[in-house]
Amino acid sequence: MQIPTHIQQAVKSNNRPTGDKERDRLRKPAEVLTFFQIASGDKVGELNAGRGYVSGIVAEAVGVDGLVYPHISPLSVERWKGDPIEKRLKRFPQTNMHSVIGEMESPNFPVKLDKILIIMTYHDSVWTNVNRDKMNRSIFKALSSGGIYGILDHHSKSGRGIDDCHSIHRIEKEFVVDEVLKAGFDLEDESDLLENPDDNLT
Repeated sequence: MQIPTHIQQAVKSNNRPTGDKERDRLRKPAEVLTFFQIASGDKVGELNAGRGYVSGIVAEAVGVDGLVYPHISPLSVERWKGDPIEKRLKRFPQTNMHSVIGEMESPNFPVKLDKILIIMTYHDSVWTNVNRDKMNRSIFKALSSGGIYGILDHHSKSGRGIDDCHSIHRIEKEFVVDEVLKAGFDLEDESDLLENPDDNLT
């Protein structure tokens, strides 16, 4: 996979926490963002963005002409005693990144977006009792025509559905694809770039 220069530079940026950079070897952010076609000038949302590991890189990649909206749920704000993205931005300013707070079913993205990502947290929508049909349909409406909904998560064995979401934080890939297609999306591509050949999916 050829990594575009703007993504290479984003990952190498000094405007990132050391702890984030230490995660790069396993998370392969350059390859992931290349696969999701993150381009300069894009408007990108991240659903359930946590402390901003992915959104921080995306903000560097899209540049000054782009915008990034990391979504934080009220539950996360309560858990971390405040908005974790705002805390991050005080240490690592990024003027093109603006957090939005809302439920996963209604993330409150303020503009139409080119891409919306949900990284390692689709399975969380199960055990937190999110209405995933409503969530996926709201994502569809938030995207511009031809926009990309990029989902990355730990997958469980075929046939397991949502049974492993809380216990081992995995969800069956085929189950997710089926849910998302019902919201109006088409499956354009999928990747095994983070597959571990030694993973027995348990």
